[in-house]
Formats: sequence, C-alpha cells, structure tokens
Amino acid sequence: MARKRKSNEIGDMEDLFSEEDSHKIRASLLEWYEDNKRDLPWRRSTNSVDERAYRVWVSEMMLQQTRVQTVIDYYNRWMRKWPTLEHLAQASLEEVNEMWAGLGYYRRARFLLEGAKMIVAGGSEFPNTVSTLRKVPGIGDYTAGAIVSIAFNEAVPAVDGNVVRVLARLKAISANPRDKITVKNLWKLAAQLVDPSRPGDFNQSLMELGAILCTPLNPSCASCPVSSQCCALYNSKNDESVMVTDYPKKVVKAKQRNDFSTVCVVEISGSQGISQQSQSDSRFLLVKRPDEGLLAGLWEFPSVTLDEEADLSTRRKLTDQLLKKSFRLNPPKNCSIISRELVGDFVHVFSHIRRKIYVELLALHLKGQMHDLFKEKEEKTMDWKLLDSKAVSRMGLTSAVRKVYCMVQKFKQNGLSSNSNPLRKRVKCS
Repeated sequence: MARKRKSNEIGDMEDLFSEEDSHKIRASLLEWYEDNKRDLPWRRSTNSVDERAYRVWVSEMMLQQTRVQTVIDYYNRWMRKWPTLEHLAQASLEEVNEMWAGLGYYRRARFLLEGAKMIVAGGSEFPNTVSTLRKVPGIGDYTAGAIVSIAFNEAVPAVDGNVVRVLARLKAISANPRDKITVKNLWKLAAQLVDPSRPGDFNQSLMELGAILCTPLNPSCASCPVSSQCCALYNSKNDESVMVTDYPKKVVKAKQRNDFSTVCVVEISGSQGISQQSQSDSRFLLVKRPDEGLLAGLWEFPSVTLDEEADLSTRRKLTDQLLKKSFRLNPPKNCSIISRELVGDFVHVFSHIRRKIYVELLALHLKGQMHDLFKEKEEKTMDWKLLDSKAVSRMGLTSAVRKVYCMVQKFKQNGLSSNSNPLRKRVKCS
C-alpha cells in the first residue's frame, strides 16, 4: 500500500521499494502488459538474438523524440531495405539520410550507420553488454539497457522519459528529473524493480504504462495496474492541493533562439530560357552540408545564415557572393539571369532554433555547357550537384528543404515564365 511521501530525495535504502512492493509491481505490470501491449513491428519474434538486438536498436533510435505512429512506417521501410546489420553496414550515408528524411534529428541515422560499420568491422557479433554497447556511436545508457534487456534477457534497467514519469509518481519524487542526483536515484529505483526472469518485458511494461496510462497531463489512474503502490495518487487523495501530475517536477524548456536564413533555389538551363511547359534541360543546384553540425551531410539548396533579419538587397548580395565563390556562377561572365524572384518566406522550428527562411528562385542560362561547371570544380569548394526536377522530387530531403522546393513549384505553377510579373503575389507557407 502506498504511503504519503514528503521527501524529494532518494538517499538511503528505506527510500527504495520494499521487497513486497517490488514483487507486486512486477507481477501487476507484467500481467497488464501481456493483455495491453501494442502490436509493434519491432516487438515481433525473430530468428536470432542478434537480429532481435538490431531491430531493437533501430527502433529505439527512431523513437527518440518521435511518436510511435510516425516511426512504424519508417521502421518497416528501413527493415525492408536493410534487414540485417550486415546490409546496413554496406549502405552509404546518403542512402541512409534519404531513408530517414522527414524523421528529424538526422544525427541518429548517421550513428546507426557508423555503429553498424563498427560492429561488422569487429566481427559482426552484436555487443551484448551495457559496457560494450556504450562504445557504439550514439548508444547511451537507456538504449544500451533496452537492447541488453529485451534482446539478451539481461536484468538491467532502461530509463526513458516514460519510465522517469512512472517512477517519479510511484515514489512521489518532485525533484527536478534532470538533476544528476535525481537521475542517478531513478536508475537505482529502476534497477531494483527489474524482473530477473523477464527483464525485457518488464522494462517495456514500464515504458508502455507511461505511454498509454501514466501520461504527462491526463493519467488514467483508475485503470493503472500499480495504482495501489502509487504514492502520488495516495497524496492526491489525501491532500486537495496535490495532483498526480505534480510529479515529476515540470522543467522549463530552454528558450529557442531566433535566426534567419536566405535560400536561393538556382535553376540552370543550357538553353535560352526556361519555359513553363518544357524544362527537360534545366537542372537545380543542390549543395551538401558539412559532415559535422546541424543536419550534417544532408543535401539542400544554396543558403546563407544571417546574423540578423536583412532586407532583400542585402540577402541577394550575400547569395551572389556564395554563388560566385562556391559554384563559380558569376553573371554576366559565365551565365545570364533569366529571372530572379522572391518566392516567399516561412518559419521552421528545430529543437533549439526558430528559423525564418526567405526563399527566392533564380533562373540562370549558362553561356557554356553544364559540364563546364564541373570541370572548374575544385576540391576546396562545397560538394554539390545538378539534378532535374524528377530527381529532386525523389530525393530524401529534410522537411524544411522539401518545403522550400514545394513553395518554388507552387510559385512556378502560378504563372512563372521568362516574362514573369515581378509583382506577382508571393507564396506563403504555413
């Protein structure tokens, strides 16, 4: 039976679960999980523990900061293309990024590829302990615990956001869940609870409880299998000023910083003009981002990050400098401008950045042939390529780059021609 709890700390053994409560929580959660677990593709049986470990790893990486329903389609497509660790190790970063496009947090995809290559290079045997898994790029304590417990049946904890919430409510812990001492103590509680005979199922039952019933804002306490052991619920019933949702403490998110970017969609034609009906010889210029930093290794249209909001003249001046320096596009010397129009702007939100993006379309006619640009390409310049519209449409672009491309296509469909009206209404992207 739960008892009222006032302390925010877990400092000694009396703050842990009693042996009786531990047994009750394990039994109740496992029984509930058997009856209520969702049918998710990564939970289905496999031919080997290594295959199981690979599937758990891919699913856990995809599920970070991403909803389950979104992940399912991505996971299924991924497994059709790379059903084993060995298949993934043979992929290129560009292939992996294309498969990941739209899922966000692209560093996760790069970690999966780097990890697969590392494991295969070491003999293809999947690491089966927390310590060896922690050496794999992108695998932290939680992912290591999930893989080892679910795939290899080792009795180790796996504490994600859902588990933090469940444990904080079971013990009425109102301390900051991101505080180092609190995190350490939550892992201690989770380690105490792990069922020694079914650690994988138990860890998943805790996660499932947090995802389905013990939700952040509207917990379904009446349906909870461990409500009788929940100190937060006990406190809320005995003190009108206390709510279950008071636990854990709400952490104020860091304020997003604002920045600005100007994107120039460069469409290059080898013929004099780009007609609305026939664009078979026109190509779009795409550039690869650096291998480190935000959206590393992904393809986008040429862009310049601005220190502050700038007017159209300033943005075009900076864009022209980029095109000349990085792509040797220097009108009127080696190309002529067919049209240049402001398409519109939109705001794209990253996890920590709120970016206003200005979009313009620059149609150019090369005075030489397109392959002449590649002849002058130097090793120190950006990695770039020219693609027709069909190829761009098939690319795995990030959601922001895809939005830019869709804006441009909509803008052109609204009446772009070699004699386009510069006062035509701009496209606003919601």
